[in-house]
Amino acid sequence: MLSTLDILKQKLENPANTFRPVQIIHGMYPKTEEDTKEYLDFAQKNGLGGFVVNMDYVPQRINGETDEEYNERRLDGYLGVGTSEYEKEWECLKSFIEACFAGGFKVWIYDELAYPSGAAGNKVLKGNPDYCVKGLVCISNDTDGGVGSFDGVAGDLVYAAAYPVMEDGLLDAENGAQVRVRDSKVYYDLPSGKYKVCAFYTKPLAFLTENETVYPDLLRADVIDKFIDVTYEEYRKHLGEDIISKITAFFTDEPSLPTHGCSRFFDEVGAICAWTQELCNIFPDLPEKCVDIFFDTKHTRPPYDTDIRRTYWEAVENLFANNYFGRIAAWCEKHGTRMTGHLYGEETLGMQIGLNADLFGLLRKMQMPGVDRLYCFDPRDVTAEKTATSVAHMYGRAFTMSENSFHFETNFWNMPHEKSLENRINSAFYQNQLGLTNISSYFPYSHKEYDAEWKEFCDSTSRAAEFISTGVHKADVFVLIPTEGAWEQYTPQDHKYWLIGPHIVAPMQHETLQVLEKSYGETLLRLTEANIDYDLTDSQGLSECAIENRTIKTPYESFSHLVIFDSGSFDDKACSQIEKFLADGGTVTAVNSIYPTKICAEWAKKYPTQFKFSDYEKVCENVLLGNAKPVLDIAAPDHVRVRRSETQDAVLWFVHNRAERCNVTVNERGAFHVMTPKSGNIKTVNSDGSFTIEMDAKSVVMLVREK
Repeated sequence: MLSTLDILKQKLENPANTFRPVQIIHGMYPKTEEDTKEYLDFAQKNGLGGFVVNMDYVPQRINGETDEEYNERRLDGYLGVGTSEYEKEWECLKSFIEACFAGGFKVWIYDELAYPSGAAGNKVLKGNPDYCVKGLVCISNDTDGGVGSFDGVAGDLVYAAAYPVMEDGLLDAENGAQVRVRDSKVYYDLPSGKYKVCAFYTKPLAFLTENETVYPDLLRADVIDKFIDVTYEEYRKHLGEDIISKITAFFTDEPSLPTHGCSRFFDEVGAICAWTQELCNIFPDLPEKCVDIFFDTKHTRPPYDTDIRRTYWEAVENLFANNYFGRIAAWCEKHGTRMTGHLYGEETLGMQIGLNADLFGLLRKMQMPGVDRLYCFDPRDVTAEKTATSVAHMYGRAFTMSENSFHFETNFWNMPHEKSLENRINSAFYQNQLGLTNISSYFPYSHKEYDAEWKEFCDSTSRAAEFISTGVHKADVFVLIPTEGAWEQYTPQDHKYWLIGPHIVAPMQHETLQVLEKSYGETLLRLTEANIDYDLTDSQGLSECAIENRTIKTPYESFSHLVIFDSGSFDDKACSQIEKFLADGGTVTAVNSIYPTKICAEWAKKYPTQFKFSDYEKVCENVLLGNAKPVLDIAAPDHVRVRRSETQDAVLWFVHNRAERCNVTVNERGAFHVMTPKSGNIKTVNSDGSFTIEMDAKSVVMLVREK
C-alpha cells in the first residue's frame, strides 16, 4: 500500500485533470471537428482541466429586424427544439462534449442563458405569467399627525396603519391607527404626535435577469419543476443519459431572492423582502405582524414577545432550500452528476439574509458547494469561502468550487495591475488555504496558442488543490453561525444596503445587525490570522453532531472548542447541544454582541471555568484558554496562514504567504517533507525543534510529516 508521501509524489509530478481549472466558455465552444481538435490541443498544452458550457443560440440577423425582435428570437432559440437549426446546435454541443471526454477533459454545464439562474431564458414564465417573482413591500411615511396622504404602490394590500413612535424610537405595534388606502394612495387623519404610516402590499416585482426577462418565484415548487423540465431535462434528452452521468456538475449561477441591489434591472420603490403565496398559509396572522418584520417595535427586542422575524426568514429559507436547491440537487443525484454554483450576496450576514435567507442552509443541499471570487488583487474576506468549505467538510463533499475572475477590479476599482500572474495564482492559493478545491475561471484565456503563464497558473493551482484534498481537514474550533440572531436584527430596506467586494459589515443595514456582522466577521478574520482553524456550522448542523469525550463530532471531524455569539436568540436544538457539550466538559467562548441572552448568563454561572465571554478583539486569547490550539506552531507575520489535514500515516500543512516575502519559523520536531505547488519537487528537513523557511511573496509551501 502506497504511503501518503508516495501518493503525493505521483499526484504532484503531473497533476490529473481532477483539480485543474475549468474555463467558462458558455456557448462559445468550437462548432467543427477541425476547430475542436485545435482548441483542445492548445487547452491541453496550457494545462486546462475542462470547460463550463451551455446551449446557446445566436441567430443571423434578419434585414429590418429590431433589437427587441432579435433578442426575442434568440431567447426562443435557447434550449430550442423542433427545427433543424436548433437540432444542429444541439449536435455541435454534443460533439464538443464527446471530444472533451475523449481528450480527458471535464465538462460542466451552466444551467442558464444569462444569470441569475432560474428563468431558462424566458421559458419558465412563458404561458405562466403568475410564476413571476413577488415581494412583500412596505411603503411608509413619517408624520407629526394631521391630515395627509402619500403614494402607495399598485399591488394587493395586506395591511395599513399609522403606528405611534414611542420615546425610545420603537413603534407601538399594538396601537396602530386606522388609515385608508384607495387607488394606490394612502390617506390618514391623525391626532398630533409622531407616527409612521405604513402600507404593506404583495405584488409582482420588476426584477429582470441579464436577458432583461422577468425573474421567476424561486420559492415555488411548481416553478422550479418547470425550470428543471425546460433546462435539465432538455440537456438529458438531447445529450443522453450516458453523457449526463459523465458531466462533472451543473453550475447554477446567482439564484436570488428579491431586494434592492439584487439585479442591475430592479425597478421598485419601498422596502422589500421575499414573498410567495404559500407564506399566507404559514402565517395566517401576517397582516398585523408585517410591521414587526420591517420596523423595530417592542416585540422585536428581547425578550421577544413575537419571533415573527425569525420564523418568517426560517420559512423563506426552507422554501428556497427545499424547492430550488433540493429539487435540482435531487435531479443531479438521480442522473449521476452534481449540483454546483454559487449564490448572490455571500459576504455579510445581512446580504446572506436578504438575498438568500440562509447561506449555509442553501449550500448544504449542493453536492459541490461554491462561491463567487470575482477579484484577485489583495483578497481579504473569509466568510463566504469558509461557509462553503465548512458545508463540504461537515457533509463529506469531496469538491468545492469558486467562480474566478478579476471582474470587480477591472470594472469597479480600476486596478489593471491585478491581472499579473502572481496575483492570479495568489488568489487561487488564498482560496485553497480556506479549503476551496476547484476553480472555474473567467480569466482571459487564449486557446489558440501556447501561453507559459497560463500553464504555470493551471499547474500550480492544481497541485495546491491536490494537496489540500489529501486527507481530512483538521481544526479544533467549531463556530456556530449566529443565523437566528441575524434574522431577529435584519430589517428590509428601501435601498441597496451593501458594497461591492469583500466586506464583513453591510454599511446601510440596520445598526444592530451591523454590530452582529462586525462581531461575526472580525471573529472569523482573527481566528484565521492566528491560524486557529475552524469550521462553521448552523443550528441544524450542530444538532446533528455527536458529543462525547469533551468533543463535538461530525462523521468526518471532531472539535474541542465551540464559539458562539451572544446575539439575542438561539435555536432550541442548538441550546440543547451546547448544554450537553458543557455538561460533558467542553469549553465555549461566547462573543459579546447585541442583546445578551439569559441562557448565556446561565451557562456562565453554571460552568464558570468552561464558559467564557469575550469581545471579538480577544477571541483568540480566550479560545486558546480552552481546548484549542493553532494548527501549526510557527513564528510568522499574520499574513501567513496555515491549513492542516491528516491521513492515517501523515500530517499535512498548507502554508500560504499572502503578502510580502518573509521568513517562517516552524517550531515542531520531526522529518518534514517540503514541497511547493510551482514545481512539486520535494526536499526533506530534519527538525530537532525548529527550522526556518524563506517564503517568497505570495507563495505557498506544503509540509508533510509522517506519523
